[in-house]
Amino acid sequence: MTIHKLFLTFDVEDFVNVRSIEALFLILRLLKKYHVRALFFITGHVAERLSSFPQVLDLLGNHEIGYHSSSHSVRPNIFEYTDLESYQDAYLISLRRETSHINPLSGEIEGEGGIKTLRKLFCQKEIEAFRAPGFSWSPPHLEALRSLGFEYDFSTDLSNVPVFHKGTTFFPFPVLIDWKDSFNYYKDFFWFVLSREVSVLDFHPDLFVNQSYWDSFFPRNAPQKGRRQAMLLLLKLEFLLKTIQFLKKAKFVEITPKPNEAKIRLDTTRIDVENVLKRIFVAPVTQFNYRPKFLRRHILQFFDILPTMH
Repeated sequence: MTIHKLFLTFDVEDFVNVRSIEALFLILRLLKKYHVRALFFITGHVAERLSSFPQVLDLLGNHEIGYHSSSHSVRPNIFEYTDLESYQDAYLISLRRETSHINPLSGEIEGEGGIKTLRKLFCQKEIEAFRAPGFSWSPPHLEALRSLGFEYDFSTDLSNVPVFHKGTTFFPFPVLIDWKDSFNYYKDFFWFVLSREVSVLDFHPDLFVNQSYWDSFFPRNAPQKGRRQAMLLLLKLEFLLKTIQFLKKAKFVEITPKPNEAKIRLDTTRIDVENVLKRIFVAPVTQFNYRPKFLRRHILQFFDILPTMH
């Protein structure tokens, strides 16, 4: 019998509202109650705050830890500071910014931070998985992360199974759980998971307590959900965890295993470059009204469709 792999992932990115960390704590307690393991992608900015929440840190120690960039929705973003004509220059600036504290208002580099802070916070963990904010990944940035020890990416929409390319394993694009619908939202959950070799679900703790994504209102505070709304969402999560636990006990799924290198090599001849670009451009264009100039060329180079340019 095939055991399907299901990754539960959480993007921990809101460093503005302390209530998002409080929601994270409640989520972690539910995961502990149902003995469910998850993968938490944490930004450098949030890592700097978590030392003030020892109970949260203690619970996170039971899970896989991933990286969600040094900052989230602080400009310049990844797709802006890597949008350079020189691939090498974009690679080098990515190395610098991902190991630095980024001023959340000016976007300037201010000393050490980023992945260095996260790895100090979780010094017993191997932090090798990455997800780009807004799924707007950039090839030179990804290759810089590879130099920093990252082997797994959860940002791209390249394949329905994990694939390997240039030192990185790319996992399938996640299903975003935005909680906008009723319990019927999950009626096809069984069939979705059981029809795929690997499935990835993506949750955002901030959406349990904010009316919208926190960065839609950054640097102002996001409108807050009422207590009743927040508790209903936690009940929905508990319902989902019960379902997942049933699948686990029935030996249908393995929940958030440690990522491994993919055995399948990416066939770059089958890459739909325009579709890849469309996905990447969603956040830059809709959220920041920014249209990258050189990203298309970097994508073509990364997939060996264009020769390497020095």
